[in-house]
Amino acid sequence: MKDKTAFITGAAKGIGRATAVALSASGCHVILTDIDQEALAKTKADIEASGGKTTTYLLDVSNRDQVNAVHQQALKDHKKIDYFINNAGIGGKLMPLHLTPLEEWQKVMAVDLDSVFYCLQAQINILLPQGGGNIVNVASLAGKKGVPLGAPYSAAKHGVLGLTKTAALEYGGHNIRVNAVCPTFLETDILEGVPEKVLDFVTNYRVPLKRLGKPEEAADAILWLLSENSTFVNGHSLVMDGGMEAG
Repeated sequence: MKDKTAFITGAAKGIGRATAVALSASGCHVILTDIDQEALAKTKADIEASGGKTTTYLLDVSNRDQVNAVHQQALKDHKKIDYFINNAGIGGKLMPLHLTPLEEWQKVMAVDLDSVFYCLQAQINILLPQGGGNIVNVASLAGKKGVPLGAPYSAAKHGVLGLTKTAALEYGGHNIRVNAVCPTFLETDILEGVPEKVLDFVTNYRVPLKRLGKPEEAADAILWLLSENSTFVNGHSLVMDGGMEAG
């Protein structure tokens, strides 16, 4: 991955930050985008302190005009972008489906699903003239099964997997691979709204490995999907759940 360029949404924290650090350590120039300016600046400073090269852009992924403008500016600044990681997302509030306000549904859909559609459109339009490239979407185990009290999030992540598969089918012949990672409970800010008793139950009774996952483990999976070690993997959703769905 030396001398490649990678574009990451939601790069300030969690999986996005861990992926940026890992890509930088692999020799990539990382383009960091996020809506959180302070956290974004800290991630940039930490990577550059380790000798990495970064560029940052503020980006609200739910705003289609911003998505298009930032992608075009990044392309103008870097001439070529090899990898795209669509990671930005929110968890939303936990509540029964029949009590979920329309505003909550629309907010989660805008950030977790609409944004991936916007980004994929912008990214495919960059990669086609380049002759190919790799995209990884960060979905969730919630994209493969229902989630009690999390209807908007689960529906959005199901949609991300649908977009991933469709894009893989449409653009594989253009040397563009599109895959997804599907982590479950990781030690990131998205767990802030999950009750402690739920996390304890998951850790002790649902995950055979008896622990939560780490964002660095998701980053390792993303790097593998981007790398030359996975050149025949396309349209795949890589589950990372510590064995939850094994039985």
